[in-house]
Amino acid sequence: MNQRMSYLVIAHAMAVLFVGLIAGVFLIFALLEGVGLWPMPILDIQVPGSARGWQAAHVGGILNAVMIAVLVWVAKVVSPTEKGARWTGWILIITGWGNTLFYWAGNFSANRGLSVTDTPFGAGDIWGALAYLGGGAAMFALFVGVWILGLAALRKYRVSGTDM
Repeated sequence: MNQRMSYLVIAHAMAVLFVGLIAGVFLIFALLEGVGLWPMPILDIQVPGSARGWQAAHVGGILNAVMIAVLVWVAKVVSPTEKGARWTGWILIITGWGNTLFYWAGNFSANRGLSVTDTPFGAGDIWGALAYLGGGAAMFALFVGVWILGLAALRKYRVSGTDM
């Protein structure tokens, strides 16, 4: 992966991380069942979503950013083809934002974003559709990106010689 693409992907990873950290603030507000900023009293303001959903958005955002940053490093190590590196870079960006959309929209959805239609968790709605489609695109894209990196690693292994 060339340096410029690495910088772009890492910048997006840091933006995804930032959004995940913001979800942590909403997690605190959801747990408090209001907005509390010391030394002011807790204001009785209904925070949309659930504590479970904000926890998922917080932890998921952080872990997605870490995964993306690690996969940029992996791409630098295994050196996929120029085309493969470009694809991998954009796939990682899509993954970060698609998963962020999944966590945030799923938190506002009755069905947790697990389908466009009704699930055992609730009825389908626009939030569920956004979450499902964003997360589904991210999942599919990441499968392709991991495949590209895995093939590049095998290619490097084969040309590295026999030192076993």
